[in-house]
Amino acid sequence: MSIKGDAMADNNFYLELLKDSNLTNISNEDKEIITIKIWTLLGKVTERYTMGDSSSVPVEIAEELLKSITFLLKKEMKNGKFEVDIFECENLEGVWKDSWITIEKDIAMGKDLLEEVIKTSTGIENISYDDTVMGIEKGLKIYDYRFLAHEVPCSIDYQLSNPVDEDMQGIDFINEYLTRLLFENKFCNNFEKEKIIGILKSYCRDYKGLLINIFEPVLTNVIGLEMLEADIFELEIKSYEREILLYTFKKMNIEEDIIKAASNICNKLKIVSDYEINYVKMTVLNLLPRIKEGIKNNNIENIFLSYKIEEDEVRDIFVSNENMDDERLRGLIEEIRVCRFTKDKIAAIHKEVRSLDDLVEIFNNCIWEDEVEEIVNNLNKEEVEALKYYLNNKLNDNISNTGWEQKFIK
Repeated sequence: MSIKGDAMADNNFYLELLKDSNLTNISNEDKEIITIKIWTLLGKVTERYTMGDSSSVPVEIAEELLKSITFLLKKEMKNGKFEVDIFECENLEGVWKDSWITIEKDIAMGKDLLEEVIKTSTGIENISYDDTVMGIEKGLKIYDYRFLAHEVPCSIDYQLSNPVDEDMQGIDFINEYLTRLLFENKFCNNFEKEKIIGILKSYCRDYKGLLINIFEPVLTNVIGLEMLEADIFELEIKSYEREILLYTFKKMNIEEDIIKAASNICNKLKIVSDYEINYVKMTVLNLLPRIKEGIKNNNIENIFLSYKIEEDEVRDIFVSNENMDDERLRGLIEEIRVCRFTKDKIAAIHKEVRSLDDLVEIFNNCIWEDEVEEIVNNLNKEEVEALKYYLNNKLNDNISNTGWEQKFIK
């Protein structure tokens, strides 16, 4: 076998095999035997990869093939075969082929896990979740375990509460990811979908489009409710409950009590698997830095969530809408200025204005104090809530020439 380009900078992939076996203390002579056998196998795999056309490949491809070989041999080593066969067999091709049986079983397991993930989905719309599940489904169909077994054949964007170790490869990574995702789904299915959506809206307004985890904010609120000795199935933590929780945190051993709460939750939800119990506890422990920071700042509002009230939702949508361009805004201001009747100003606002910045510009330039009451009474909910938000957050010295602010407040 020959490799095009420079020799591989690191050709000691076989050392990974030794780390996970009882072969770490073998002699240098035996290490040379292992090296020769692995390189011989690489030559045969390369010929298969090129379908016999050539045993010469670019260095990048040779490295990927060697990584795949290492991954497959390590799987066989876990079956207890590799440590014997590596010295007894003439070459490792037989062990390499045997690994296909093992990995085919793992792929079948992955398909079963994926089916369970699909069945237990919360049904809550999230683009990264849906894309990831579809991507894994396609990836399992095209997974090239003979030559690229170490690769994950799909894009996995949906974030788990506890990410899979990046050292895991290939089907091992996929199956561990699916196992964790399945548990997160099953946990969330203990609660009403609409209540989960209510929490997600407070957690992240664009929960459908952004890379968020659904399970974590649900578990966080459940932990808070358990520590309050409240009904965990309500999910929402109201403002006064949050104040009680903040006071409670200041008086307790947070780490000890939060783990106790996690154990109580597992009992209530009949979570008995050690794996799943530890998953809950890992997620809870990850909350500790945020909780401690919240206690320090005397504010845990963004950790333990209340449902976002309708007025907040419509205000946020209006506040974040895109502004019209400057030329169009100047034209609208001139149009409203020459309106003879207040009702015509109201009609123009309803028709044209879709953002808070534009609405404030209109009020600053076109709406006089004696017109404010009539206009406000005819504004829709989004517009009124957006103006309230503006007045609550603007600088005191930023007063308009028309004086509408004082009249609005009254």
